[in-house]
Amino acid sequence: MAPDQSAGILGLYESAEEVGHRKRSTFSFVILGLAAFLMGLALFLLIGHNWDAIPRATKLLLIFGAILGTHAAGLYLRFTRMAPRAAEILIFLGCLFYGAGIWLVAQVFHISAHYPDGMWWWAIGVIPFALCLDTILLHCLLVALLGIWAGMEVIGFTDLGARLFWGWWSVPNGAYTLPLLAFPGLIWAYRKNSPLTVGLYAPLLAWWVILQAIAWDLEWQTIYIVACTGAMLLIIAECHREGSPLAVPIRFWGVLPAGALIPLSYGDFHKELVRDTWGYQESSLAWVAQLAPLLILIAVTLPVCMYFLSSRSGGRESAGGRLFTIIRRQWLPAALLAGMAAMSLWSSIMAHTGTPGDWETSWLVPTLVANAGMVGVSLWLMRVGLREDRGRPFTFGVLYFLLWSVLRYFDLFAQAGGMLGAALMFLLCGAALFGVGIFWRGRKEARHV
Repeated sequence: MAPDQSAGILGLYESAEEVGHRKRSTFSFVILGLAAFLMGLALFLLIGHNWDAIPRATKLLLIFGAILGTHAAGLYLRFTRMAPRAAEILIFLGCLFYGAGIWLVAQVFHISAHYPDGMWWWAIGVIPFALCLDTILLHCLLVALLGIWAGMEVIGFTDLGARLFWGWWSVPNGAYTLPLLAFPGLIWAYRKNSPLTVGLYAPLLAWWVILQAIAWDLEWQTIYIVACTGAMLLIIAECHREGSPLAVPIRFWGVLPAGALIPLSYGDFHKELVRDTWGYQESSLAWVAQLAPLLILIAVTLPVCMYFLSSRSGGRESAGGRLFTIIRRQWLPAALLAGMAAMSLWSSIMAHTGTPGDWETSWLVPTLVANAGMVGVSLWLMRVGLREDRGRPFTFGVLYFLLWSVLRYFDLFAQAGGMLGAALMFLLCGAALFGVGIFWRGRKEARHV
């Protein structure tokens, strides 16, 4: 290989000095962000201590002066002095002042209102700065505000919904503007090719979907909706090209709800679930509501799949080819989504039409589905790790399979095997991990030869 070719290849990678500089820069930025937050908190407490003694006009002057002053100084540093990091810290501080100003102005004029609206308007004020400036710090603030606002609205004020069809049907308060406010930031993350920012908005949207269980009075179905949301995120992650860094945070948040499969893999859990919710549903409309997670998630994820797959193939792939690609890449997430929705419907039917005698037999089918889901997720993650040559999904898949093995041993064979059986189980798990480590090390060495 020619020297210029070697230099060109090495130029594609960061040197040790560049990596160290980037880490030091990130560390200093985090420290400065925390310092700005603490300074703003100190100023809030100082003003609050003397707030009653300050005249009304002076209060307003302090509020708007702090907001406008910090934003003006931040924009000056950003566009005139070309100091983006210092500007980001000041604008972040200004956004904190803006949020505090909303409540302070309301207090000055004795305005009483729906208090979650303050968080909503705070987020509205942060959105322009988050989209127009190359800053992740403001996206962190925006995601936190939207998440808190959605939780306050749905958990605290579910009854504040809208009545449709002359009052025959009521739509609960589900914080439905959250996706509209979050999607611009997600689009910004994709345009900037920022996996970290994608990793902020993915759990925010998942949190909103899970909150719908509370909004629609389906709290006892929350565990199924959590699992369905994880499957949805896995489907979206697989819509990216292989090895895309933007898929990593989405897949990470999609795997975490796999923990919902752990309690679902126990038959006693399903018995208690049906027993506690027997007779809970009073109308046939509730049956349709159980299908809502599946219908909504399919309606959202299928167009996303088609869009990404069409753009990846340049629009030249036929509809049949795109469908085959979806089936090949999405078989596990789609099966998990369908399985969780079917389990939700099953528990709904048993709670609505079943009798106490059915509780002892209704657990078998959903328990088998949950165990098949745990095994499928573990094997699928190992396959993703091998496909993309990434150790974390492969390792998580192995550990998840071992966790399933240990759980099933103690669930089914602990009384028969006793301590010796447990010792054998742990020995086999340790040997399996040792073998996986040797396999992965040999694979990495073979790829670098």
